[in-house]
Amino acid sequence: MKAFHKIVEDAPAQATDGRYEFRIWPGHWPRAAALIQKFWLLAGAERRSDIYLLTSRSPRRLVKLRAGNRLESKRRGSDLGVLQHWTPHPYPMFPLSRETMRQLARELGVAPLPDESGISPGHLVARLGRTAPEVRVETVCKSRLLFRNGSTRAELCRVAVAGQTRPTLAIEDPDPESARRTLDLLGIGHLINRSYAEMLCRRVLSAAKAGPVRNPAI
Repeated sequence: MKAFHKIVEDAPAQATDGRYEFRIWPGHWPRAAALIQKFWLLAGAERRSDIYLLTSRSPRRLVKLRAGNRLESKRRGSDLGVLQHWTPHPYPMFPLSRETMRQLARELGVAPLPDESGISPGHLVARLGRTAPEVRVETVCKSRLLFRNGSTRAELCRVAVAGQTRPTLAIEDPDPESARRTLDLLGIGHLINRSYAEMLCRRVLSAAKAGPVRNPAI
């Protein structure tokens, strides 16, 4: 991957009708990554760490602290062939109201959280550890380049979790036909589409079955 030449921060997610997504986790950068960097418009770059709040619901409702300070959820709808449909739902900024904390507890599928959980991200993570141990907290560091071509956005990202790194390439588009054409042009539509939720939950489950392991792979 080319070195970053600018660092920008995405705007906070907005509630929309959603988008179709296709994400792969290759062992090394595929030819598609070079094609994207050569022919697509570079839209931005960033490095940040997100804190994911993982539960059994995460493959369908993924909750995270974006950059460690802004709650967001992402809900998976009906797939269309190999494409997954996700809709982002941002939360208000901290401190969070009692009703917002109730909404978060319902989304995570846990018992109501103490009111003080909504004071700050630190309070939330600490209270989850005490009152909802079934929620697994996972910090994911991301270094990514963002590209655009028409309505399609491509992401080339190197992900670090628990000391292990892996590249991931994603295509996002509100138009499924445009997304399909992009997959055909890049030659990656035959690969397995796995979301962050699937990969992170698989890692957590593997680590739990294996017992204490230092730096389990993503």
